[in-house]
Amino acid sequence: PHERTEGIISDATEPPNPEVFEAAISLDDFKNIDPELFEWVNPDEIRPGDTTCGFLKAPLGWEVEELDVVYPIVKTYVCVTFATQQPAPRGNLAVHCGGPGGLSLCNYAIWLDLDEEARSTYNIIGFDQRGMGRSEPTFVVPECAAQLQDTEGKLAVNYNDEESIRDAAKVYKEVHLNCWNHPGFKLEAIQGDGTSRAFHFLEYSGTRQLAEDIERIRRLFGDQKLSVYGISYGTVVMGSYATVFSDNVNLMVLDGSVDPNSDIVSRTKDDVRSKQQRLDYFIASCEFGNSDIV
Repeated sequence: PHERTEGIISDATEPPNPEVFEAAISLDDFKNIDPELFEWVNPDEIRPGDTTCGFLKAPLGWEVEELDVVYPIVKTYVCVTFATQQPAPRGNLAVHCGGPGGLSLCNYAIWLDLDEEARSTYNIIGFDQRGMGRSEPTFVVPECAAQLQDTEGKLAVNYNDEESIRDAAKVYKEVHLNCWNHPGFKLEAIQGDGTSRAFHFLEYSGTRQLAEDIERIRRLFGDQKLSVYGISYGTVVMGSYATVFSDNVNLMVLDGSVDPNSDIVSRTKDDVRSKQQRLDYFIASCEFGNSDIV
């Protein structure tokens, strides 16, 4: 997504404090990661300053030895923008730009925001979280698509009409049911006793599972502590990761924090209330100020 930067930070820049940062593994070590666990699409692109991607082959659920459950394998698409200095002196930086449904394109957005010193010293890791982008299985199937536009592409919902909103809600309800019943989300795995156990992908494709996939990547990519950077919904992702795997976090940045409360009703009410307050403020400003601004 961007041209390779040939230079490195100047000699005048102080090296990272070894008490704070641990260098990442070498590029050769990245190339030699077990392909049964992580498979690069093009390992020849593993070079300083370049970006390349691959598939994490992850168990559907987090494996706990005491539970003795065998999970089916799913694929999470992961991209790495390698630091221009190698091995990356500040280690690995996992990023998520929000969504929900953040994509590995976040690498480029974060890369643009970082200064040359950070670009030179961090490997930046982004994810197509489960169901999104190139990850498999994918949510991009007809059964999961809601059609609320007319033949001309205009929104066919009148948000000032209760009946129109109720009709739209019925469409969403039907789509959600069809999406749940999509055969591609019904997975199976042979257990240790030889029996087959069924799993549903949609029950294992949320924020928690993304945090677990980030931890799997951390272990595969050298097992050093991981720095994390989340924006918007990405703050929920990285906050969740830091909560569950707190011992494995080096530095954390949460930009534009989102309430991790997953109650859609209360969040919707809060959103509506805040927008109404802003509208009331705007109208009051017009009434008591200069009406010519309207």
